Amino acid sequence: MKREEFTIRSHVDDLEISVITMVPDTGIRGIVQFSHGMAEHKERYLDIMTYLTAAGYVTVIHDHRGHGRSVKSSEDFGFFYDDTGKAIVEDLNQITLGVKNMYSGVPVILFGHSMGSLVVRNYLKKYEADIDKLIVCGSPSRNPLVLAGLILSAIIGKIRGDHFRSGLLYKLSIGGYEKVSKERTGTANGWLCYNEETVEAYEKDELCGFPFTVNGYKNLFNLLKNAYSPAGWNVHKPDLPILFIAGKYDPVIVSEKAWNEAQAFLKKRGYNNIKGILYDDMSHEILNEKQNKIVYADMLKWIME
Repeated sequence: MKREEFTIRSHVDDLEISVITMVPDTGIRGIVQFSHGMAEHKERYLDIMTYLTAAGYVTVIHDHRGHGRSVKSSEDFGFFYDDTGKAIVEDLNQITLGVKNMYSGVPVILFGHSMGSLVVRNYLKKYEADIDKLIVCGSPSRNPLVLAGLILSAIIGKIRGDHFRSGLLYKLSIGGYEKVSKERTGTANGWLCYNEETVEAYEKDELCGFPFTVNGYKNLFNLLKNAYSPAGWNVHKPDLPILFIAGKYDPVIVSEKAWNEAQAFLKKRGYNNIKGILYDDMSHEILNEKQNKIVYADMLKWIME
């Protein structure tokens, strides 16, 4: 297989976006595009990309704006250069169209994890026609405090500026996971994964775990609000295959009931081909658990159906 890393200029604001593609040597079955999560980067997905590329799929991932190498300076980690939650969706679609142009005539499967799952659910509203299947992994459940978060982030931004890193906004968004984590593992990031090697690598990685800016939280809250808003849906592909996957003990999904409600929300919008797989003994990063090959195999089987 061939791996290539390059940069593109965002059509939104000319920001340099760092991209990795992996291409099989022969027989392209389709394209799998990844949308990574909050405060991480594209290289954490190279293992699943290698697995799928070996099975015949072109795989592609980019660092979201404000992450990895898609920043103007190290001061901009967690800063999106936009506060609406829209630019990050446009970047994702720009890359979809680019890779489709390079490898035309094959299906496109879009995968989003955690914050990235909110991005792909916003993407679904606007760019449903550009994909053939969707995988929603470790997706945040509906949060009744999202409007309060938007108001609070606007107030803090006016007072302290959009680059300010607010402990209060952190507590409102993911701070509660640390409590679960410390009770479970004794560490702040243990909620991410039961695989201790994964957590240790995450904590040592300077491109992971950085606190979001106020601007970043504005984007996160807007993505969450829009993902669960009944407005703006115009379903033309009701049979689009959608797969929800998550760890049973993932605090981000809140509960199995809330996770099922996220699927029911899309069914109410008109999508009728939704499947869910909940994995026992796994937490948030199911792709990085010790039993991750079970998830890999399930994904590949579903993609090939």
